[in-house]
Amino acid sequence: MSRGIKMRKAVGTHGTLHRLADLQKRHDAQQTLPTLLCDGCSVPVRFVPAHDRSGADGALPAAVPAYIALNKGAEHLPGCRYNAPSHLQTLLASGTDPEFLPALGDGRHELRLLVLQQVLKRGSAGPTLLPADAPLDGYLRTLTDLLILQAMCEDDTLLTAHLTLRLGKKRVDWANFLYGQDRYDEAWERLGSASSELPLALLGTVRSHRMPQPGDPHGVTFLNCAPKYQQTGVTDRRDFYEVSVGHTDAAWLKAYPVGAEIVMFGLWRQGRSSTTSRPHPTDPRRTITSITHKLALRPSLTRQLSVVE
Repeated sequence: MSRGIKMRKAVGTHGTLHRLADLQKRHDAQQTLPTLLCDGCSVPVRFVPAHDRSGADGALPAAVPAYIALNKGAEHLPGCRYNAPSHLQTLLASGTDPEFLPALGDGRHELRLLVLQQVLKRGSAGPTLLPADAPLDGYLRTLTDLLILQAMCEDDTLLTAHLTLRLGKKRVDWANFLYGQDRYDEAWERLGSASSELPLALLGTVRSHRMPQPGDPHGVTFLNCAPKYQQTGVTDRRDFYEVSVGHTDAAWLKAYPVGAEIVMFGLWRQGRSSTTSRPHPTDPRRTITSITHKLALRPSLTRQLSVVE
């Protein structure tokens, strides 16, 4: 079971604070790395450099950012902010609500998504952010806090062991609710098989902001995340899965800077797919075809987006 959270900083044995960027530079320069300790409870931790995780079924490798993790056999002390099980229990205790996050008899909790789906469906028709409603705002805050914890854990076993998802009468597997960049294609396929917009959570890294063109009557700004590139097994064809969040409040979306890791929850839908072709860079007899698939979100509440930190 996941014991710790992916850390962004640690201290050396002499009390010097070390951050990811400095540790990555040392690693890239093949310099000796310092002995690291948790800055919360002083247990031994290690630096994991940025690397590519192998893809499956023809997918290109997915980039994994650098992070700091527990040494093998080590555990964060009780009360440490990086102790994932303790942090989860705090979130569950503070978010317990019989309408949204009831405790079950076996010690687990159940998170009920239907109330969020119903409210978001009512708000999706309007182009402006809805005012924060106290109970709903609390529900979204609890959900995003749980999703951020899931994103920061070294694996996905902790939440799946303690928290059941339910949408109405149907139980939802975590694998069918939370999607990272390496699984954007699975999210796109799931949306295509659904008869309506689904409440899903996607993790992404902000790549760009696209402002509306002059004279655009809709005035929608788009926040775009780094896409998933996937080889298809077909010669000279690649599929791209792109995530975009659209809203008329440009300042709100631009508050999430390029490079930020974010969690996005809401009623997602398939956007339009587009196809482009270009000559092969070294063989003019061949043509490279790229198909771009869009996953689109039009949020109505500010808490639908949160930074993972």
